[in-house]
Amino acid sequence: MYDIIKKWYWYDWMVFAVRSIWLLSVLIGLWEFHNVLSFPLWILFGLPFIVFSVPFLIQQFYRRYFILTEIIISGGYCIILAFLLPDSIWQFIPIAFVIGFYSIQRVYFWSGPLAIVVIPFIIGIVTDQTLADTVLRLMSNYGVAFGLGYAFQLLVTNHKQGLIIRKQNSVLEQYVHQVEQLTLLEERNRLSRELHDTVGHTFTTMIMGMESIRSSLTDEKARRKLNVLLNAAHDGLKDMRKLVHQLEPSAMNLPLVQYVKQLINKFMESTETSVKFRYFGDEYSLSKEVKLTIIRCIQEALTNAVRHGRASEIKVSLYFDSLELRLQVEDNGVLEREKKIELGFGLSAMKERLQALQGNLSIHTDSMEETVIICTIPRNSEANTETIKIILVDDQPGILDGLKTTLESHSQLQIVGIAESGEDALSLCSLNQPDIVLMDVNMPNMNGIEAMEAIKEKNSLIKVVILSSFENIDQAVEALQKGANGYLLKSIQSKELIETLRFIHRGDTIIYHEIANQVFEKLQEQNASGGKHDKNDYGLTSREIEIIRFLAKGMRYKTIAARLYLSEGTVRNYASEMYAKLGVSNRDQAIEKCLREGLISK
Repeated sequence: MYDIIKKWYWYDWMVFAVRSIWLLSVLIGLWEFHNVLSFPLWILFGLPFIVFSVPFLIQQFYRRYFILTEIIISGGYCIILAFLLPDSIWQFIPIAFVIGFYSIQRVYFWSGPLAIVVIPFIIGIVTDQTLADTVLRLMSNYGVAFGLGYAFQLLVTNHKQGLIIRKQNSVLEQYVHQVEQLTLLEERNRLSRELHDTVGHTFTTMIMGMESIRSSLTDEKARRKLNVLLNAAHDGLKDMRKLVHQLEPSAMNLPLVQYVKQLINKFMESTETSVKFRYFGDEYSLSKEVKLTIIRCIQEALTNAVRHGRASEIKVSLYFDSLELRLQVEDNGVLEREKKIELGFGLSAMKERLQALQGNLSIHTDSMEETVIICTIPRNSEANTETIKIILVDDQPGILDGLKTTLESHSQLQIVGIAESGEDALSLCSLNQPDIVLMDVNMPNMNGIEAMEAIKEKNSLIKVVILSSFENIDQAVEALQKGANGYLLKSIQSKELIETLRFIHRGDTIIYHEIANQVFEKLQEQNASGGKHDKNDYGLTSREIEIIRFLAKGMRYKTIAARLYLSEGTVRNYASEMYAKLGVSNRDQAIEKCLREGLISK
């Protein structure tokens, strides 16, 4: 009951005071005439309290039946009171005022006639009033009381709407301001990322290409010109890095908890709404995309709670669990259940943002009609897996610098050693025990394939990825047959290189998609001429089986890539390798063979 009463506005207290004054006047009148009435005192004075309490309780818990209850119980009591004490015929006036005040919408169509005509008419009969007196005195006075109550209700409604409009305007102003700020942060973050991934990669590729060309030049004049171009490319790469750091939004460098506190404080100042914030667990490293998504979700939830739910109290909780980041926003809004769970544009945008990060949005409404919004984002897989230790091997320092720059931008990858020859790579592997060796194929003395065999002979758990400047199918086939875990061209995009290293670390074998088909055809030719055959299960990996299932459902490579969070090129790479293992040339043949062999089901 206390939770309900504390939500009352000043006009609720005023109407409560009118009914209390009515009760007090009835008790005083009964005390003056209790000697005349032949009723026990406990009935005489207990009944008014029942008449006062029952409609009050109905109003708090079953509001839609309040007016009918007030008319039947309070009106009936006033009729009985007028019959026993004719001087109390005016006791119904406060009740008529209360009925008029709560006759909202079209309720007055039936409450008005009952309060203005029916009850006064009955009171006139039981008190032997003439019809003229009943109409001119009782009905007119009760009608005025009812009209005053209804007019006061209209005044209160206009006042409430004015407050809501002013409050929503302040919320909208604050919302627009935050949208502008967050949009600017997102745009700057996107620009810095695009510059790093496009312009930065272009510079790195140019440097690596020119370094590979320089070793084959014999003309000293041409070598000097190439060195000038290399220096210019290095300077351009440095300038681009400075620009990226300047564009990166400094606000996103703040811890998420600190940023949320700032956001909530500004929201409370603008809307005068009470917001309580708590967080549980230790905050861990989060990407800018995750931070922006959580901030957007908090902003949208707070705004919805005030604008649509008219909430006065909001609770925001952040849970830093080991498996997921969870945001929970609770409010004490008053919208109907059906309206509260409806996904509008803002909530739909929240859901799309969360789904882009493999997250989820859920909305719950309990019996007290409070809303709880829960947003979950799985903890970044980068934070759940161990750091991948990598050794870079290449005889050209420029290429090593470019690779180091590309890979160090990813938090999961750690460069634990750099070597300029196969011999140095062997020593570094013995010393640092890396997870992956990313090695150039063409090096003096000991080439990449020879170094790979020596490394795997000492430690077969180390995965070796061969890098080549040019497409050499025979070389790729040799590397794979001798145990390489991947064969890539140096022109590979930086995002794809990072993604490929992660897959290789998990146990997959990856071939650069531009040469994959040719490599598999070469392997098929060797198998047909007496090479090694696949096992009866064709050696398909679980990922390849998963992709053939999607292909059997009619999905395209792009759709499968989105579903599995891979690049389209990687999916095509898997498909090509799968076709080679199955001895087929297209998806239809692959699907038919997998169905026939029982590898997949319809």
